Amino acid sequence: MTDSRLGALLTVTAAFCFAGKTVLAKLAYREGMDPLSLICLRMILAGGIFAVMLAANVAKGKWRPQDLPPLKWASVALLGIFGYYLCSFLDFSGLFYIDASLGRMILFLYPTMVVLINAAATRTRVSARAWAALGASYAGLVMMMAPHLTAPGPGFYRGCGLVFLSATIYAFYLVGVDRMFSKSLMPMLISLTMMVSVASVLIHYAAIRDFAALLDFTAKAYLYLAFLAVFSTVIPVYAMSAGIALLGASKAAVYNMSGPIMTLALGAVLLGERLGPLEIGGMVLIILGVSRVRDRKIAGIGPSAKPGSSAKSGTGA
Repeated sequence: MTDSRLGALLTVTAAFCFAGKTVLAKLAYREGMDPLSLICLRMILAGGIFAVMLAANVAKGKWRPQDLPPLKWASVALLGIFGYYLCSFLDFSGLFYIDASLGRMILFLYPTMVVLINAAATRTRVSARAWAALGASYAGLVMMMAPHLTAPGPGFYRGCGLVFLSATIYAFYLVGVDRMFSKSLMPMLISLTMMVSVASVLIHYAAIRDFAALLDFTAKAYLYLAFLAVFSTVIPVYAMSAGIALLGASKAAVYNMSGPIMTLALGAVLLGERLGPLEIGGMVLIILGVSRVRDRKIAGIGPSAKPGSSAKSGTGA
C-alpha cells in the first residue's frame, strides 16, 4: 500500500472514530450516565492508554522529557486543563441537551474561530473570501438551529452555548499549540496533556462526588464508555497524526471533512435522529464554509499566515 493510500485510510478511519464520539455519548446518557461521570471514566480509560504509550516511547528513547524546555511545562499544564479537560467537559455537557448532529456541527466550526484568533494575534486582516466563508458557516448553523427555535427543548440554548464555548476554547488551544511547540514534540505533547486532563477531572470529581458512584451504571453504559475511550479518543488521535504525517495537513483535512456526514449517518441509525431539508442545507453550508476556511490561500491572514497552521491541522473535530 502506498503512503498516500495508507494516509487516506488512516485519516478516514480517524474521521469515522471521531464521528462516533457524540453518538456514543448520547447512547451512554440514555443508560443514565451523566456528563461528569462520562468525562471522568473516559479520561481514566483513555488516559491510562496514553500513559502506557508515553512510558513505552520514553523507554525506547523515542520521546525524551528533557526535549521539552522547562518553561514549556507550565504551558503543557495549561493546555491539558483547557485543551482536553475543559473542552471535553463543556462539549459532553452540551450534548446532554442537544442532538448529536447539531453538537457535531457546532464543534466543527472551530477552524473559523482559529482564523479570527490568528488574525487578532498577528494584527492582520482577514481576506474578503475568508469573511464570505465565515458567513456561510454561521448561516449554516442558524439554519440547523432554526427548526428547534419554535419549540426548543429543555436546555437547548444551554447545550448549544456549551458546545460553542468548547469549540472556542479548542480553537485557542490549537493556536497555542501551533505557536508554542514544534511538530516533532506533538506526539509527546498529546500524551502529557492527557495526563494533566486526567488529573484535572479526578480533582473535579473528588471535590463534589464519591468515586463509588462511578460503579452505579449499567453494563451497556460501560460498553459505550469503553468504545468512546478507545475507538473515539485514543485510536483517532494517533490515526489522524499518522495520516497527517503521510499526507500533509491540507490533504488530511479534505478526508476529515467526511466526519460530520458520518455523524449524521450514525445518529440516524443508532439514535433515530433525522434532519429536515433546512438542517441538511445548513450542514452543507457549514461544511463548505469550513472547507474554504481551511484553505490557506483563502483563510490567509496576511504574510504571517503559515502552512500547516492550526486552522486545518487540528484533529479533535
